[in-house]
Amino acid sequence: MPVTSGEERGESGPNGCAGLELRALADAARSALDAFTRTESLTGAELFLSASRRLTLEYEVSTGNSTLSRGESISAAARVWREEHSGFAVLPVGGPEDLRHVLTTAVHRMGPGSRSVLPPIPAPAGPLSPSLPELSDARARESAERLAREVVPSGAVVQAVVVTQSAAWSALVREEGSLLTGVSSREDAFVRCESARGAVVDAVTAPLGEPWELEALRVRFAEAFEALEGPVEAVDPSLPLVLRPAIAAPLVAALAWMLRGDVVASTPALARAVGKKLFPSVLSVEDDPLHPRGTQRRSTDDEGVPTRLLRLVEEGRLQGFLQSVGTAAGLGVEPNGRGLRFEGSPPIPSPVNLFVVPRGDALPERYTELVARIETFTTMPRPGVVSMIAGGWEVEQGRRVRRIAPVELSLPVLETFRSLRGTGADLVFFPTAEGCGTPTLLFPPLLRGS
Repeated sequence: MPVTSGEERGESGPNGCAGLELRALADAARSALDAFTRTESLTGAELFLSASRRLTLEYEVSTGNSTLSRGESISAAARVWREEHSGFAVLPVGGPEDLRHVLTTAVHRMGPGSRSVLPPIPAPAGPLSPSLPELSDARARESAERLAREVVPSGAVVQAVVVTQSAAWSALVREEGSLLTGVSSREDAFVRCESARGAVVDAVTAPLGEPWELEALRVRFAEAFEALEGPVEAVDPSLPLVLRPAIAAPLVAALAWMLRGDVVASTPALARAVGKKLFPSVLSVEDDPLHPRGTQRRSTDDEGVPTRLLRLVEEGRLQGFLQSVGTAAGLGVEPNGRGLRFEGSPPIPSPVNLFVVPRGDALPERYTELVARIETFTTMPRPGVVSMIAGGWEVEQGRRVRRIAPVELSLPVLETFRSLRGTGADLVFFPTAEGCGTPTLLFPPLLRGS
């Protein structure tokens, strides 16, 4: 298969990245931070080092050609505090000399903002292991070919098959010299196919070197195309609404967003609802950083706080929120290990493997079942409201009796979950929904007639 390379290989071996040796860089960060805090009148400072390598293969099904790109990068993020002021900066790192520069930049950007009490970083369980897994061109090509062969529905027009391998290493250094490193790697696949009524997008992920669950992906694509191809009838708006996991996932991702500590800080009514029965008893929501089927595995967050299983909603009762150190301090609660860093930002509260707990509730005799989501640019054009277009079936006594025309959904997140009537047993996690998971969700009639 012809392959076009978009970048030089550039891999630095397992112990390095972007031309730098990672252990030496971590040691240099300790020294730079120590020297900087001795010369600056700061009440606190930290450096967060991040090294990543990435390989992306775009596969053209019709010709068998592919385009390959790969790259490596290292960045450093600095947070500094001086009494009632704080500063943040993130810059690329080409050598140890850049570490002092990012600290200086953070000082220059100081503004009002007191320091939250940062918990001590857990002691490492053993010797630091700064190695990054190698990425494989051959494996990426084989994976793309297998996706096209085993997942794509027969006769479907494939618009994109993209396989991405990534590996990341991080080190957290504070003024007391503590250090935490983490290494993660994964392989993701993104597939976009065109149906008669619009594009269908789905994805799958697994730790690098482990197999994907392709059968579940194949079934979702097959069901989506069956629902979107062929004659349709108008939906009956009087029927209960069943959202299969692929349709329910954006709704659950929006609920995860609303349960973030920084979002809650601007919605005082939700913050005051902790301990209250906000939802029906059929709804429980958890975030498990070690869930065996989740899209991530984490033992600590990016602030050094240990992660743990969070029960955010228990049988309808709101228990708490996703918290970073900063948002927890603002709400007067303890951080719970959800302070995650994304490109160019300080830690923000984010889910790891948030999901609606499956129950296996029975479905009614007649209902509208939505199984296929037509791709749109966004599923939350307004905060707290999920919008999408989905197709499916009218079901009677377990049989799909009529294919329905795709319907437009506009669902206020909290109000929609307050009407939840049941959850299925078919839990699925979705890389395309912030890694959130959901089973089938059952609601009362929510649709409007044509």
